[in-house]
Amino acid sequence: MATASAAGPSISLRERDRRHAAIKEALRDRGVDAAILTGTNLFYVTNGLPGERMGVFPTADESQTVFLNPRHLVDLSAQVLVDAQEWVKDIRAGEDAKPIVERLRELHLERGTIGVTGSRGPGGGLSQSFMAQLAKELPDAQVVDVTDTFLNLRTIKSAEEIAMIEYANILFDLAVERVQQVVRPGMTGRQAVQEAIKAMWEAGGDVDSTVGFNFGPAPAQNPILGALCWDKPIQRGDVGTLTAHAEYQHYAGHSDQEVVFGEPKPLHRDMFEAVLEVRGDVLRAIKPGATHQNLVDTYRESCKRTGFRWSPHSQMHQYGIDVPEFPGPAFSVGPGDGRRSDFVLKPGMIYSISPTLLALNSDDTLLGGTCLVITESGYRDLGDRKVEMLIAKD
Repeated sequence: MATASAAGPSISLRERDRRHAAIKEALRDRGVDAAILTGTNLFYVTNGLPGERMGVFPTADESQTVFLNPRHLVDLSAQVLVDAQEWVKDIRAGEDAKPIVERLRELHLERGTIGVTGSRGPGGGLSQSFMAQLAKELPDAQVVDVTDTFLNLRTIKSAEEIAMIEYANILFDLAVERVQQVVRPGMTGRQAVQEAIKAMWEAGGDVDSTVGFNFGPAPAQNPILGALCWDKPIQRGDVGTLTAHAEYQHYAGHSDQEVVFGEPKPLHRDMFEAVLEVRGDVLRAIKPGATHQNLVDTYRESCKRTGFRWSPHSQMHQYGIDVPEFPGPAFSVGPGDGRRSDFVLKPGMIYSISPTLLALNSDDTLLGGTCLVITESGYRDLGDRKVEMLIAKD
């Protein structure tokens, strides 16, 4: 049985200083004077402030500045939040480029090199209007994309980050136990998800923790089908697939679990035995120096030997603050056979290894696994949940 302590792990100021020093060194090496941050890259340097929108992170010996949703500071002094935490001491209101420009001028960076993130991707990053305003106000500044720098730095997790992610995975283990114990045919998908989330909340999980839950006579794992299951009652014989997006202080726990509401069909027993076989083959391939493509190739070949089909959504990927996270170009070893380049495995990488198998002549889809961290000698499981097909009995 999974257990969570009354007080889980936390991120220390030593970890803050490690991150800040590494970021400054990497950006200085590129000639960057300051970076404008949003999203989880901003979280990475602030540890998460209520209402944070953007930040300016100088590479000189200057304090970082974080801009909150102006509504958060309408009737409250920023000093209240400054005094409540130790990561950020310069907090201001702002949601467009104007206060960012003012801060950059304070830093005398009108002609500096300014880093941004997410400008080359399909989503995220700063808006077109923000970038236009920045260019208009600081025409002599050079703007460069530094997304790759942050991807590189965030790929290898510190011991403190690994502890946070492991605790988040334990929260999902508790959610799985709750579902097996109390969810029964006749309950809706919404009720099942509520029970899972309550179990995570009770153990200290973030209120924005979520759980994906698909169920039906033919098992599946798909967000659209999960949404369609919300108000549908569970039937005897259904197979439910739980997918974790547990969060603990914004660090993610992510894996998958099958729960059968009644006696499993012979096909599903055979498929899950094959899931375990395939996962075992993949785990034996995990070691520093192997590549992600090695794992994918092992997965596909192993699926073929079982007699079941493999899925393009193999469910083997990295994560951390984001689900999923992808390693930076410093780890690339050339093109893979998918949308992203192949990369080499290094100690400190977090992986969800939950292989997906499809039946030969139907849409039945089963998967199962847990999370692990790459170590010098191979890997270590995070959490102690056994990979098995669980049965929710009356």
